[in-house]
Amino acid sequence: KELADSYSHSRSCDLFVVAGSSLVVYPAADMPVVALESGARLVIINEGETPFDQLAHLRFREGIGEVLPPAVDQLKELMEIA
Repeated sequence: KELADSYSHSRSCDLFVVAGSSLVVYPAADMPVVALESGARLVIINEGETPFDQLAHLRFREGIGEVLPPAVDQLKELMEIA
């Protein structure tokens, strides 16, 4: 059930964020492809290269601890404005 749910969520998302994964272990590595084929944007946050780097709409080559806290702060500010 979890795997089926993962595919379902990947097909229905608008934005797929990969954080701290090399994207080489399947079936999890399939999920970004499913999301992209369904029209989602792909963001990858990983210090090392991944097989999907060229497909990403936004790519951070830093650790998730460096990227996510400021991103969450920005989102919080945007939510307060809206």
